[in-house]
Amino acid sequence: MALDMRGLTFRESLHTRFVLGLGAVLLPFLVAMGIGYAYLLPALVSPLDNIVRVFAEQQAPAMQLQTALLQAAMPVNDYLINGQEDEQELFARLRQKVDRAFQAVQQAHSTPDDVHLELTSAREQWGLALRLGEKILRVPDPIGNADAAQEMKRFDAHIDQAVTSLEEVQYHFRQVIDASRAQAIRTRMATLWASFAVFGAAIAVSLFAALALARSVTNPVDVLQRGVKQLAAGKLSHRIDFQRHDELGELAAAFNAMASALEKNQAELTELATLDGLTGLYNHRTFYVLLRGELARAQRFNRPVSLLLLDIDHFKSVNDTYGHQAGDAVLKDLGALLGREAREIDRICRYGGEEITIILPETDIDAAAGIAERLRASVQAHTFAAGNGASLHLTVSIGAASWPLHASNIQGLVSEADAAMYAAKQAGRNRVVRYDPALDAQAP
Repeated sequence: MALDMRGLTFRESLHTRFVLGLGAVLLPFLVAMGIGYAYLLPALVSPLDNIVRVFAEQQAPAMQLQTALLQAAMPVNDYLINGQEDEQELFARLRQKVDRAFQAVQQAHSTPDDVHLELTSAREQWGLALRLGEKILRVPDPIGNADAAQEMKRFDAHIDQAVTSLEEVQYHFRQVIDASRAQAIRTRMATLWASFAVFGAAIAVSLFAALALARSVTNPVDVLQRGVKQLAAGKLSHRIDFQRHDELGELAAAFNAMASALEKNQAELTELATLDGLTGLYNHRTFYVLLRGELARAQRFNRPVSLLLLDIDHFKSVNDTYGHQAGDAVLKDLGALLGREAREIDRICRYGGEEITIILPETDIDAAAGIAERLRASVQAHTFAAGNGASLHLTVSIGAASWPLHASNIQGLVSEADAAMYAAKQAGRNRVVRYDPALDAQAP
């Protein structure tokens, strides 16, 4: 025990705290504290402990399964880019990880019917995606294969639906936590009223001592409840800030550890769902999210927005000559170069393979063509490392389209930028082409 001259500060358990309090009051207070220790403290702590258990034991497996599903999708995507057979082995290992994660979630969520339905739906979508993934990984020449790319879109759609079903599972358990929190509040109020009734019958000294002891317990419980509210509202960065050497201190430490784990899992899941694993650019799925938001903003304020579609010229020869690792290094270097050369407001995304899209807010077609020409020249002047001391120079073909000049919706804008990029390829590569309606007749 540690003694402070300004008052007694005992570094002991709640049990010792109650024993010392009971020794300082009269018989009525002994009775009141006996009731408080037997009923008040467990009634206050138990609901909060149950909320922590729900988060740690039930919601975390669903988040881990989401992460496993997104990780399992990466080898299939990479196979279409690099055609390496070791992606098949990686996919097989990640498939086992997903299956184990499904088992863990099933064990954690074996009772509620609505959770069971969502898990069943997620497993069905994973089964469909698994068959498609295995089919894609058996394609002998996947790079540039249009049929494989179409199957890849279906594969991603099934993965997305499975992840969405798991989000519904997490939503269900957030409702469970909200209900538990409400029950904790009701329990706390009921026990406090009961304790006040007992304390009212005690003498003044007993009442004063009882209130002082109650505050030493209820104040940190209030802090815990506020923390649970913050966590239930989705604020995973919230932490409980008090130090106690008793059961409540252990509960606060468990709460903070759980919140940290959930925040880390959420950050990893967001990164996996948003960024391309090779280049660090926004991925194909995020590209459409960003373009949809930017087009909505442009329509609301009647401002232009443009889109560039960039493709590396003769990229297949890089892989054939220097190997796929060199091709990956070139893609990463190109992504970094474009990030340095583009404006801060621009959004650079890996559209697929060696194709990169650049969203240009507040930019008409003339300005977009100027930016595209600057990027094209920067790529042409850049020296790319091919490994083993070798270096090479590359060129890119860029198509540019703009809203509202060329398109009225997202698909139209993407299609017209693609037609312009194809025209740049047809015209000899290493150039920028603006979209023109006449290009539609030339598109493949």
